[in-house]
Amino acid sequence: MERWGIIGPPGDEQVARVASYLRECRAEPAILDLSRFPAEASLSLLDGLPVAPGLGAGPEGPWYVRSLPLPLPFLSCHGEAGTATAGEQESARRSAYANGRELRSFVFSFVAALERGGALLVNPPSTFGQHFLKLEQLQRLRDAAVPVPRTLATNDPAAVVDFARSIGGPIVYKPIAGGALCRRATEDDLLPERLRLLAGAPVLFQEEVPGRNLRVYVVAGKVVASYEIVSDELDYRGAETAVFPAPPSEEEHDACLRAAEACEMVFTGIDIRRRDDGTFALLECNPSPMFAAIERRTGESGVTRALGELLLGSMEPCPPG
Repeated sequence: MERWGIIGPPGDEQVARVASYLRECRAEPAILDLSRFPAEASLSLLDGLPVAPGLGAGPEGPWYVRSLPLPLPFLSCHGEAGTATAGEQESARRSAYANGRELRSFVFSFVAALERGGALLVNPPSTFGQHFLKLEQLQRLRDAAVPVPRTLATNDPAAVVDFARSIGGPIVYKPIAGGALCRRATEDDLLPERLRLLAGAPVLFQEEVPGRNLRVYVVAGKVVASYEIVSDELDYRGAETAVFPAPPSEEEHDACLRAAEACEMVFTGIDIRRRDDGTFALLECNPSPMFAAIERRTGESGVTRALGELLLGSMEPCPPG
């Protein structure tokens, strides 16, 4: 019998909305909360077969993967200052490193086993890795003839100065692996003493694309929702002043479908900047975008419905209750 469900915490608003839609369709989803593993939940791989409460006899069918607890191995605790000796703190760091590495390895293997067993993962762990490989994703988009901003990633101060000169207008910078807001580079940022900080780590620089913010959602090769997000900030995350439905242009629509295919994402939220002259650039394809807050704000449910119908094996609405 086909088994399908959701991977993510039940309290996550995206998970809750999709689960609620499925229940309205008289289908009770299996919800696999990997964040409770290993302290509060038991998971096993028995000769390559994933075993978990609620998983049933097999993992076949589609699974909406909202989140994967994949800690970076080099992140570790430092102990409580004043309560642990240097040796105890070092031991705690080593233990945290080892535990994080084991957790990461098991979770990757467990979810990969679901996929090998016939599950369609929406999306698989390989696409989640694009969160930390922005340069690789940008190249995928270029190869698919998708317009993206001119980009430089470097630790070379002279290269940054030359790049800014070649752009001839505002540039922005952000972490290569994500984790912080995008910022506009100021004149002070281009001074030698500031650029010397690149000796610590490279940074991603891009031409700033002025215009309107669009978030386009693609599910199973279809654009299912699109919104304009108004904000006074360069990076609108957490600073939205208005959100309303806004269909993409034909060119944006086609570029989004090519982008989703190039990034191998069954489900993605795509960020676009549309210039006043109608030209545009894609900034990023997110493998697990948030959508619940936008749907609450607009009263729409296109993304929830599309994900629910994908899990049910149909892109047609479920029968009315």
